[in-house]
Amino acid sequence: MDTNKIIKKDDVILETPPDRETLMKMDYESLKTRILKLNISRETIENIKDEDKEKVFMVNECLRLQPPFPQLVNPVIISEEHDLENMKKEITGNYVKHIRKKDGKYSHSECTTESYLVRLQQKDIDCENKTKLLKSIDDEVSSLNLEDYKTKEDIMKFACDNGKSSREKKRRTTSLQKRLLSEGYNNRHRITNHEIAIY
Repeated sequence: MDTNKIIKKDDVILETPPDRETLMKMDYESLKTRILKLNISRETIENIKDEDKEKVFMVNECLRLQPPFPQLVNPVIISEEHDLENMKKEITGNYVKHIRKKDGKYSHSECTTESYLVRLQQKDIDCENKTKLLKSIDDEVSSLNLEDYKTKEDIMKFACDNGKSSREKKRRTTSLQKRLLSEGYNNRHRITNHEIAIY
């Protein structure tokens, strides 16, 4: 389903680690400090016994561990919208792509905000239904007068006296007890799955 849509695009130049020329111009101590921060042991460097060879080694290790190119940036998902009727999901995210010049060196980075469509999977539908269910329970709980739900029996009645599934009953007890705690009612009760099942 190739339906990518670019919403916004910016070209930027990101900071990169120093290249070989810059590293070679650094003094010995600065280069050594840099290489030690890259977890190369001091012993490895000092075993070379020749300062010029040490410097070449350190420059090569810097370039190996931190080439003069920006690090990969993972996509950041901004939003997901589900279209249950057409069984599609629109995902919007921020993406960064690093562009090289013809000689292989870093040129610039393309920062885009893109959206694309994918087919909805059963897990997406289950997640959507769960989110809606939890919201409906929380909305119902937010309208309750908490003074009426101080005892375990009151909480059990709210959660279980409705013919709903055991899982939903458990979620109802959890939501109500969370609100009771957040409102300063320090009377959390232990309600087991067995108690819910036999209510």
